[in-house]
Amino acid sequence: MPFPPDEIEELKLCYSDLAAGQEGGVEFMSIPKLRLPPGCIPAIVDALFCPYGRGDGYASRLFLSQQIAHNGRGKNWNAAGIVILGNRWWAVSWNAIPAAGQASRPRLAAILAAHLEAFQ
Repeated sequence: MPFPPDEIEELKLCYSDLAAGQEGGVEFMSIPKLRLPPGCIPAIVDALFCPYGRGDGYASRLFLSQQIAHNGRGKNWNAAGIVILGNRWWAVSWNAIPAAGQASRPRLAAILAAHLEAFQ
């Protein structure tokens, strides 16, 4: 499913190096040097954002280039070193948005912000 152009432009205001990629029919957004909430170690990592369900039981996912230390509620690292687009990624079990139809889906920036709440 292609990303809405206006929402991509909105994200590019914060993440100028944002890039799209596709694997197995699933669209991803690469976010180099994503700044994490205060208290995360490390504070900056590369991220792979998938705002749509990909058949793994989550309506969206935020993958990080490494497992981080943090004091947030997202402590269950249930994706460890999985390979997507040729790189290894880690993700916490976090349902940032409820599974819903496209018509009621929040904007991409809001979905990404909801994922970052796992680390606050």
